Formats: sequence, structure tokens, C-alpha cells
Amino acid sequence: MSQTISKHIGEGFGKGELYAALAYDATDAFGGMQIKQLIFSPASTANAIEIAGTCTRGIYFSGTITSHALDFSGITQAAGDISLIRAGSYASPMDVAGEAQYGMMRMYLSTDDDGTSYNRGVFVCLKTSGTKGVFPIAGLAEVLAQSGDGPKKVQAGQFIAHLNDASAKLAALGGDTTAGMYGIWAKICANSGATTASGSRAAPIWLDNQLYGNNINSGMEEYGIFATTGGSKPDAFVGFETTSSGYAQLFYFDETAYDQDPVVASGCNVSGAGASEPYLKVLLNDTQYGIPLIAI
Repeated sequence: MSQTISKHIGEGFGKGELYAALAYDATDAFGGMQIKQLIFSPASTANAIEIAGTCTRGIYFSGTITSHALDFSGITQAAGDISLIRAGSYASPMDVAGEAQYGMMRMYLSTDDDGTSYNRGVFVCLKTSGTKGVFPIAGLAEVLAQSGDGPKKVQAGQFIAHLNDASAKLAALGGDTTAGMYGIWAKICANSGATTASGSRAAPIWLDNQLYGNNINSGMEEYGIFATTGGSKPDAFVGFETTSSGYAQLFYFDETAYDQDPVVASGCNVSGAGASEPYLKVLLNDTQYGIPLIAI
């Protein structure tokens, strides 16, 4: 129903010509129009605004913005597979071609403001008052069928905190227990009076190894945590600090893990009672050792 306006602005338009060009109907409803590669259509159609063809930038903003460049606050989201911003689908994803590290969305931000607060590059707040699970940010890196060796890097998330200059500095904590330099700050918390059900589970980080297949672990290394160091030597692999409750245990194995790797039910002799005491298996430079476990 859209039409192309071919008249020059200087030629002038009569009301009838404008109505015809803009495809108004008898009820004065806007029917749509096309100006070069920009197509306007009624909101009831599939695409209210469509940019067709090849262009350098689809939409370009310049100048000073005093509020928000794009604001979807007035949108009512219908049920189903509905997104405010979408690129492709799971069955038909957009192709990210090229050797360079393009990425679907790229932002370079900076600030030189002082103060005790902080800036966020991307912030998502997802609230719930029902029983449906919530994931404010989720990523899925999938490796599909390969004819060759496949990619060397498959990482669902990458977070780097970098002192990227010889004169870059990190300030002292100054009494702020949340301050510091971390690749990730993972936290769980609850207000006084909140309830957790008996049998529930909570942890700041959940590590879940689920590698399956006949060729998995064939000469490869697999860990729950893989840690590397470089530069200065860290004070410890794990640091504990608390102002309140601390930790009840250093390690906790439930009954399904006992007498399974890395817990061995017997074979250690520390108390002199024979090789009957349990131990934790530790591999150091291809040599198997055991940390004895004495019941208390």
C-alpha cells in the first residue's frame, strides 16, 4: 500500500496529491509511504518503519541528548516470543562474518568524573513477583557440526578488569568492603525477614560440568575451576574474609559424593590404626597424594 513520492518539494503539493502519495483512505487513516530506502507503514502492519537496501548507518544520532536516545518505557510487551530488540532467531541466526572481532553490539565508553559512585556500561534490572525463574543476562555459546578441528575458544562470557597504563592506579579500600579489582563480583543477599524453603540451595557461583560423549576427556584436561597466574604472585588461591558469620566448613561433600573421587573411604594411616582412614586425593606433578581425614 506504500507509495513513492516523486515530486520535487519546490513543485508544491495539493491536498489530494499528498493524500494520494501518503495513501490516506476515506477515514483519513495513514496508509504508508516510501522515501528512497525508508518505508513508513501503518503500525498495524508487520513493519511500521523499514530501512531497505544497503546503507552506511541505518539510524545515526548526533548532538546532545538530554534524556534517552531510545525509550521503550511506553511499550506493552505481548506474550510469546516477543523482544524489544532482536537480531535473527535460534533457528536462523544472523551471520557474523569476517576475521575481525566485530560483534553484534559494540560500545566504547569512558569517563573522567570524580566521586565515590560508579558508572555501568550495561545495566539490566529484572524483577519478579511470581514463580517464574529470572535471568537478567544470559549467554549461550554453541559449537555446531565441524568438518575440521573446530574453534580453540568457546567461552560464554569474558570479563576483564585491566590497569591499562603504566600510570594507572588502584586506590586502597578505604573501609569499603565491596571495593577492589575483580573480574567478576558475584553476590547473593536477602533482606531481614526473607524466607528460604527447607531443601533449597544458594551459592554466589554455580559451576556445572556436563561434558558428554565418547570422545570427551580423551587426552584433554577438565576442571571445575581452571586458575592461572602471571606477573606478581598472589597471596593465596582463595582468600577468606568476613565481618559476620564466616563459613561452617571448608569443604562439604554430601553422602552421594562420599567414597567417590576425590574422597576415598579408606587407605590412609595417620593414627596408627592401619590403612583404614579416609583421605582426599591430590595430584601433584603426576604423583598421587592423599590428605588424611580424621573424624572429630
